[in-house]
Amino acid sequence: MTEKENEEAIAELIWTLESSQGEFKLILARCNYLRLRSRLVEQLRKLINIDIQVLHLKKSDKTLYAKIYSEVKGKQPPALMIFYLESVQDLEQMFSASNQVREEFRKQFNFPIVLWVTDKVFQQFVHSASDFESWATTTEFIIPTEDLIKSLQEDTDALFAAALVTDAYCISWKMGYLRRREISTALKDLKQREMELDPFLIASVEFVRGQDAYLQHQIETALEHYQNSLIYWQQIANQSRLNSVNAKSLLRQGVVMFYIGLCYQHQAQKYQTPSLGLLNVAKTYLQDSINIFTDTNRSRLVAKFINPLGIILRYLQAWEELSDLAYYSLTLQQQYGNPIRIAQAHGFLAEVALHQNNWLTAKKNVYRALHHLTKIKSPPLHQRSLYLLLLAQAEIHLAEVNLAQIPQAIKHLQMARDAGIQNHPRQYICILKTLRSLYWQQGEYLEAFRTKIQERSIEQQYGWRAFIGSGKIGPHRYHYSTALTQVADIFQEVSFSETVAPEITESGREKDIENLLERIARPDFKLIVIYGHSGVGKSSLIHAGLIPRVKQKAITVREIIPVVVVSYTDWLGELAKLLESTLKSRGIDIPKLHNSSSSILNILHKCSIFNIQILLIFDELEEFLSIESSLSRRYDFFNFLGECINILSVKVIILMREDYLHHLCEFNSLPSMSIINNNIFSNQVLYQLGNLPPKDAKSLINRLTEYCHFHLESTLIDQLIEDLSKGFEQVRPIELQIVGAQIQTVNITTLNEYQKYGGKEKLIHSYIQEIINDCGDQNKQTAKLVLQLLTDETENNPPKTLAELSQKLTSMLLKLDINQSQLDLVLHIFLESGIVALLPNHYKFYSVFNRKIIGNGNGDL
Repeated sequence: MTEKENEEAIAELIWTLESSQGEFKLILARCNYLRLRSRLVEQLRKLINIDIQVLHLKKSDKTLYAKIYSEVKGKQPPALMIFYLESVQDLEQMFSASNQVREEFRKQFNFPIVLWVTDKVFQQFVHSASDFESWATTTEFIIPTEDLIKSLQEDTDALFAAALVTDAYCISWKMGYLRRREISTALKDLKQREMELDPFLIASVEFVRGQDAYLQHQIETALEHYQNSLIYWQQIANQSRLNSVNAKSLLRQGVVMFYIGLCYQHQAQKYQTPSLGLLNVAKTYLQDSINIFTDTNRSRLVAKFINPLGIILRYLQAWEELSDLAYYSLTLQQQYGNPIRIAQAHGFLAEVALHQNNWLTAKKNVYRALHHLTKIKSPPLHQRSLYLLLLAQAEIHLAEVNLAQIPQAIKHLQMARDAGIQNHPRQYICILKTLRSLYWQQGEYLEAFRTKIQERSIEQQYGWRAFIGSGKIGPHRYHYSTALTQVADIFQEVSFSETVAPEITESGREKDIENLLERIARPDFKLIVIYGHSGVGKSSLIHAGLIPRVKQKAITVREIIPVVVVSYTDWLGELAKLLESTLKSRGIDIPKLHNSSSSILNILHKCSIFNIQILLIFDELEEFLSIESSLSRRYDFFNFLGECINILSVKVIILMREDYLHHLCEFNSLPSMSIINNNIFSNQVLYQLGNLPPKDAKSLINRLTEYCHFHLESTLIDQLIEDLSKGFEQVRPIELQIVGAQIQTVNITTLNEYQKYGGKEKLIHSYIQEIINDCGDQNKQTAKLVLQLLTDETENNPPKTLAELSQKLTSMLLKLDINQSQLDLVLHIFLESGIVALLPNHYKFYSVFNRKIIGNGNGDL
């Protein structure tokens, strides 16, 4: 196609826009290249008399209709032009949702809409929205071959220049992403036109393709492209006699080597224990990269690329080399004025000092690192967390001579923990382990136990632990681009993702997710009550399944935003805080919410203006019913729920144990419940969650053990399923997780080892013993006696109130000093571990396991 043909296509587009004024018209402008598109849009604006409104889509956008509706805000512009569809993360879902509501486009938008699409986007549109696409007219623009080669050269040079010139390790995500996609498209176009590229351009293209694969977490593919690029650059340097060409190829070799090193570092960190062999390969490439920049007297580049080598040395515990590198880096960073890398160098020195038992030196370097981070407007949180961890480690050792250091260490670890994972799970787990140890030393056993559960949850989410035990299952997290994100200055540019946990997808719960999504999408389902027995997995279904799916998938024309309440001591205040932070994080400016139902309801009413739907989730509602004995305050809570489900832009989900379900009777007749026909127990409201069929449980065990590389003998899995389903023909998820966790702790992988250990009952017994130990040495006897009081030889497990337990314990331990706080601690840990539950009617505690299992077959506690 010539420029003249493109001009004719522009004229056709102008005519279509002008003839479609005042009516909906869908126009597809097909163009694969940003430079050509920019030039075409500029020509269009000069030639047309219509004021065209522009909308730029973001990677996170989910629904096209909602985005347009929000942009035009009820006004009808003469025309709307939409860019960057190619950058949308889930384009298939966006187009599928658009196809479903295509009539709404025609009803609501009385103006032509131009979608600029690449060939790939167009193909997706045809595939996912064929009915909607049939309404469209299409205008195609193609770049001439000469311009295409020139554009390819300019784009690859720009990306290499960015790698060398900018202070970051990667150009901005959006700009780089679109450039890299265009380069891939250009290669296909040139191949179809039977055009050959010269080696210099091939070397550049291979590097760019490597970057594209790396940032999409395709590390093997990235390595292949980077290695190809390196080979070409080395050949060019060997064959060329021009010094300028040699110098250019040498610098590009240094850049490519750096990214090859990052790839090997990423591969080394795929598993919980990093591979020393791969780390050493990464070290070699990073060192060779630094050597090139040193030999060519590019000290600024040395300063830029040296710190990632320090991270490798830290993992290898090469302390002397790390010390030398840190001092050298510090000199360079101070010269070029990068506060983040100065802080990183001080962090290296702090770690070296800790290894050398120089606690004060370590502390001094940590404070210097933290000081330099304060110079950054938005310092990387994972880096600050690391320094707080190092500071706490120094304070723990200094506590040997000054006990006042321990509270400070706990405070700093809590600050590090509260910063979150930041896609650095190993660092986060180290923070939790250290914090748990201090809690234990200080006798804060409940906090130590909760920290242990949190630690195991992180291991489960990243696929390092097959079974979590008694904790809640969380969404699956991908350990994306760890090597790259550890380089602090681009941390915010790398996307992290949460997906539905394999514990959900492989256990047959996927159908429950789909059923709940259907209810959320339908207007006639306003309230959903998910109920089931204790330990059946209600919370896990929501947190590890439904919420990640809602975040990934557009269900209606409105964006659905989940808000989860898990604490009920001040549920209004908690909800106000959650709602305020959630809306503000999406750029929705709202006034500060007061702890009043009226202010919250007012904001919920306004959510429809922002084209969003709030999904209010009240997890473990039995906790509220247990702690709130006042009928009037219960009435206020359920009346608030009734008001919520009468708001168009709100859906409510309640999670509760089956034995608490009857409490809903008290509020079924509220006037606000008329929207559900005052029938809270109808199939339209209730959703039961049961135990797992043996077939699903077996599939789950196979998937989880395979995923975290904890391989179990097939005969062992068969025996486990038989033992777990005995007497019920179903498997309780909590029991599967507890037994599985103990198998992993003891490292049982064969049927013979399992039988020798004592089977399922012995494993549950060892789990109970672990929980008793978690109560602390001074509370072990109290813990054992509580279990004895809650079980008997008949296996009826007689429930007892708190007062009954306290009275019995006092009479049994006349010679010992026992107080109410000890009993409270033990019951809290027992409840949270799942070995004791609470009956709702009279608030009595009962043991989940019988005397035989607790006593390991002999009744002894």
